[in-house]
Amino acid sequence: MRDHDLAFLRTVPYFQGLAPTDYAQMQGRCRTRALTTGEIIVHEGQPADALYVVLRGSVRLYTLSPEGKEQVLFVAASGETFNDVAVFDGGAALATAEALSADTCICVVPAALMHHLLTTNPRVAANVVRVLPSRVRTLTALVEDLSFHHIAQRVARLLLEERDASSQVALTKQEMAARVGTVREAVSRVLHDLERRGAITRRHHRIVQVNTPALLALLGAAPTAREPAPRPQPVAGIPQQQRELSLVGCG
Repeated sequence: MRDHDLAFLRTVPYFQGLAPTDYAQMQGRCRTRALTTGEIIVHEGQPADALYVVLRGSVRLYTLSPEGKEQVLFVAASGETFNDVAVFDGGAALATAEALSADTCICVVPAALMHHLLTTNPRVAANVVRVLPSRVRTLTALVEDLSFHHIAQRVARLLLEERDASSQVALTKQEMAARVGTVREAVSRVLHDLERRGAITRRHHRIVQVNTPALLALLGAAPTAREPAPRPQPVAGIPQQQRELSLVGCG
């Protein structure tokens, strides 16, 4: 592992404040892996042999139902980790991990090294205890979102999360459906209604303009004139258990 990759790992919550000897172990035993778009890193149900850190790019984590329906749990960005739970409890991977972009690069931290750090360094154990509650909170937030919010609200939240600097959204309808726990047909209905209401503008089936105040109003969180609303953050969670073909929720 190169020095600048190790310097990056020092900023990852699990590995902050370690001793020089611990960082030396990590540099000697961890490796980096460059990925191509769509490349699978780990399959759901596979034995967990490593914890992964996203150095650059992004990684999509998802599960598949027996019927083949896909549910995205979350998207890990630079500095975030995945496959954590499987490494900590010794079980199988909870989700399939797939690179989202051609420039994605990850750091592979062997499970054996992670276990060694946990048992020999109180700082690592304290870091894990500090990070995991936030994971539980985001899990709870997604369960609430899937259970109590209409599809239209979930789609609105996703559009706010994924809009770029020019307020465009590059996700396909299928990708949106996988992210919000529904099916493509339901997303199509929501987008049609949002367009009719002026909350989005589409051209050739692509979202070319997001009306942020309109979407925030749909979420019940319209910004004030003096305080812009913060951009929602993606959350991790579990797949929804039921189809929602007819529920749109726009009124």
